[in-house]
Amino acid sequence: MLIHKTGKITTALFVLILLAGCEGAKPAASPVPPMPTNTIALVSPTPDTVLPTAVPTAPQDSPQVIVTQLVAARLKAMQARDIEQYLLLINEADKEFYLEQRNWFLIYQDAVTSDFSIEVQQVEKINETTLVASLKQHYLYGPEKAERTIYYDEKYIQTPNGWKDADLNFEVKETAHFVVKYQKDVAANAAEVFEEAEKGYASVMKTLELEIPEKATIKLYSTQEQLRQSSDIRVAYLFNGWGEDGESIKLYARRERAVFAPVIAHELVHKITLELTDSLNSWLAEGLATYFGNQPFRGGNLVELKQYTAKELAKPIAWLEETNLIQATDGETIRKFYAVSGMVVEFVVKTYGLDQLKALLNELSKFPRYDHGFDYGQMELENQKRLHQAIKTVLGMDQDTFTGKWLKWIEAQK
Repeated sequence: MLIHKTGKITTALFVLILLAGCEGAKPAASPVPPMPTNTIALVSPTPDTVLPTAVPTAPQDSPQVIVTQLVAARLKAMQARDIEQYLLLINEADKEFYLEQRNWFLIYQDAVTSDFSIEVQQVEKINETTLVASLKQHYLYGPEKAERTIYYDEKYIQTPNGWKDADLNFEVKETAHFVVKYQKDVAANAAEVFEEAEKGYASVMKTLELEIPEKATIKLYSTQEQLRQSSDIRVAYLFNGWGEDGESIKLYARRERAVFAPVIAHELVHKITLELTDSLNSWLAEGLATYFGNQPFRGGNLVELKQYTAKELAKPIAWLEETNLIQATDGETIRKFYAVSGMVVEFVVKTYGLDQLKALLNELSKFPRYDHGFDYGQMELENQKRLHQAIKTVLGMDQDTFTGKWLKWIEAQK
């Protein structure tokens, strides 16, 4: 538990538990009433199960009661799978955070979770319109019921439409091309990111030759579990960065300084290309980000650097399409997926030119956009079909021919 200095109102543990099993939970019939201080309240799938303990009640406008009611309402909306009620609790003025929460809820609806709880540990009143709460979140994931727990500080602000969740309690600093938001305990890492982000930006502008219309937001997280929770809880492994259409660039902060520029470049390529089109299947999205983002900082591709042989990377396009990157847990499979996809993009650029690659992206942009963040189950197969059509239109070949030319090219690499 985080220890804070003056101004903090400490509560005896407010625990709100959402019991949502693998089959999906039924909404509670009775609403969650305002809860008194020092209360344990249960929000469960069955009616009439709110069980407040009889203890002295705090003022109804006290910080701890405000936050506890907001957390209870959040869990109730999650239990009911009610996205409209959930989004009523989010600060709509922050359009990026609002979209991130919308996408997160759609992911949550698809995920298999149980025993979802948020424990309000402490609440600090910053001023008349701002509260910061120290929270503990816990849930079980998947049929195996893997334990997932995170601790974080959440900000709540008073708006004309009432108190709203306003994201983690980030510090904020702007650079020439980025708005960097970071948790206080990674301030030292953030100071390094300020400079490395600009290096990543300069590299992408040089290689991809495409720009973004406004400053990109980078959010830095102190743990990889917090990053996964803020991105996609369905991913089976812990990762270092995440990018989605219309969202911030999200990064794990506790890393060596040297990795920040290439990782930021990787995620920036995602952001730029997804603004052009969200019809990017997994291998094309990661191939673009690997080739234009990471590779310039390596000084060559992985065959040239002798990390893989050409034979090891001579995988047909079907191998990329059949590999589910979201569910992969084997580290070598994941590394090889990125290596192969990056090499396929290099093959296209060196064989047909950067302009033809951009023409592929432009052709993909003609397909209708989705109304939500990336969903592997719903979008991957459709995006593969869209790419096949785009390759046929722009490069004039079917998928078998494209695969054959790619394999001939990679096998010739030394």
